[in-house]
Amino acid sequence: MPRYKYLAKEVLEQQKVAKGNVLLTSKPFVYLVNGSLKGLYCDYCLKKKRICTLQRCSGCKAECYCDRDCQRGAWDIHRYECKNLQRIHPLIPPDTAKLMAKVIFKLKNGGDQIEEKLSERKSRKFKDLMNHYTDLKDDKNRQEHLTSLIVVLRKYIGSNNLPNEVDLQGIFGRICVNSFSITDQDMNTAGTGVYLAASVFDHSCQPNSYVTFDGKRLMCRALVDMPSLDWSKLRISYIDVMNTTMDRRNELHRRYYFWCDCRACHNPERDKLMSSINCGNPKCTAPVHIDEDDDMDAPVGPCTVCGFNELSSDTRKKYCSIAKYCREQMEVMKDSYYLDLSQRGLEMQGDLFYKLNLLRVKFLDAAFEAAICVENWDTAIKYGMQNIEGVKFCYGEDHPNIGLMLLKLGKICLHVYRTQEALQYLKQAEPVLRVSHGTSHPTYKEELMALLQQAHEELMFMSQKKKKRINDISVVP
Repeated sequence: MPRYKYLAKEVLEQQKVAKGNVLLTSKPFVYLVNGSLKGLYCDYCLKKKRICTLQRCSGCKAECYCDRDCQRGAWDIHRYECKNLQRIHPLIPPDTAKLMAKVIFKLKNGGDQIEEKLSERKSRKFKDLMNHYTDLKDDKNRQEHLTSLIVVLRKYIGSNNLPNEVDLQGIFGRICVNSFSITDQDMNTAGTGVYLAASVFDHSCQPNSYVTFDGKRLMCRALVDMPSLDWSKLRISYIDVMNTTMDRRNELHRRYYFWCDCRACHNPERDKLMSSINCGNPKCTAPVHIDEDDDMDAPVGPCTVCGFNELSSDTRKKYCSIAKYCREQMEVMKDSYYLDLSQRGLEMQGDLFYKLNLLRVKFLDAAFEAAICVENWDTAIKYGMQNIEGVKFCYGEDHPNIGLMLLKLGKICLHVYRTQEALQYLKQAEPVLRVSHGTSHPTYKEELMALLQQAHEELMFMSQKKKKRINDISVVP
């Protein structure tokens, strides 16, 4: 019986689990490069390549590989796809249909016996993954999606290859609730994969574990110290947790069919700060919460710190109007950020929105990312610096996303010769990414450490240059 054996030995050798320890490494059961990114990533190893260096499959002309080794590695599954892709050319199946087809071919060819071990007594096969069959049947949107996928699959792989309706529903459900977005070194989504062992992780908005990818390989590390390795207590985040409790819980229920009950979802004070304005007293920096469901004519406040009580209902109306506009713009920027829209939202928020207000944090983050995209480096640095405290508040002090943000800031500062600032941000990123990614991950080893070395060398060169200039001045008669 074939087995994947990727259980991290360093955890097994110790009773306690230290933060940064590897909990699990895993190969995907099935995976693919997202259709919109074809030609940018190898369809086998998922390494990002220059488009001209990838070689297309000589049969279907649809899949791209680094070299013949990668093509041979992919052939176990691609042999079944290739002839079907040739037959329906130039039509290209949507990603979910391709992923379902991969599962169907895999299961037909012994994949139902493949298991991935968590421990000597615990392992998982594809059938062990939750499919939420009943929830899925009651989900009108997903049932419509499945119906359209079945039409595509009949054309793509033929009706004779399709399993019965119950099995198709189970495959679709397992993909919906167990898939991982596979990210590259820059945290851009490269593909989608189903991992058997990694499906054991439940969700928390305050996770104690974190998943990274190196190509198609998944690795999960502990973010906190643990008294022992207990698979039932390990938690990762299924979604981006930069959101209010209500929005996070609704998204989790819509996508994964459960209501989150973690500690972060029982913190009303945190949510109040996320919808607060600045106290109108110029001598006070405290936040004042605004409940948008309250009567619009009700006054705001008073401030719980200084007692300032001169915020009128007009302030509430102004806040609610701006908040509504900002949410509409965030929906517009759902797929890509725009610098002009981000800046317009920040201008409207002005001095009214509290620094930890969720909409302010989101718009600063959008402006930061948008400025990077258009290579407006000084603007990106400005917004990134302003948002460090807000991002830490939303994610937690040592969350990996903080480390990645600081890494970006350091990289940009180094690019524009603000070397001292670059070194400061890179040093702050190092302990965070060492825990979440490990010292062998490309983000840490090839990017962070290389930038740190560059920053140190540039500062040393500048110091030597300054010392030489001083010496030259001192010898002038």
